[in-house]
Amino acid sequence: MGCVSQQGIQDNKKWAPIYRLQVGANKGGVVENTDMAVVDNAGVDAFSGATRRGVNASAKVLLPVRTNYVETGVDLMHNSQTFTYNDAVNNFMGERKLGVTQFMVPLTYSIGIIRQNHPEGLFQLKFGYAAQFNLFSNSDGQGNMPAYSTNSFSNGATLGLSTALFRLNNGLKLGFFVDGYRGTRAYEDFYNQPEFEIPGTSFIKYGIIFQF
Repeated sequence: MGCVSQQGIQDNKKWAPIYRLQVGANKGGVVENTDMAVVDNAGVDAFSGATRRGVNASAKVLLPVRTNYVETGVDLMHNSQTFTYNDAVNNFMGERKLGVTQFMVPLTYSIGIIRQNHPEGLFQLKFGYAAQFNLFSNSDGQGNMPAYSTNSFSNGATLGLSTALFRLNNGLKLGFFVDGYRGTRAYEDFYNQPEFEIPGTSFIKYGIIFQF
């Protein structure tokens, strides 16, 4: 009886929820249209975009489901983007700077890889869905730029890989993660219209994991 009880305690500990804090950098946000052929009378260099590297932070929980995990939590990501307009035919000239802050709630299925001595897997491959809540700040420079609109909600598919390789004396684990995402549009203007195929939201983010 005593042996059975001890085994039950070990199994419960083995499949207990995992808690993580993550911090890192990211690249992406608004995906702008790069095909000027779909814009009336626009030259090849009529519009372009550039994205600065941003920062992100997350609080995650991995909940056991049989031998794998469902992962969810809250992500915060921020980056800056610059749109340059150089279209004399349509009379749009100048530079628009956007600050893009995104709150995200992912829901993914996490599969453990290499389980020897690692109940949750030495690496976790995850895939699923993420909802984004978008906040924009705008700073237009000199010139004439098109009107624009933003969507406060976007969503799409996400894929990621994570690991917590290093165990400290206090029980804390350290590791790294990389996540990718592609979703619906969050910004529209003359060069990024709803019927165009390319515009949307996208990012890749990576950083350090602190696992409890």
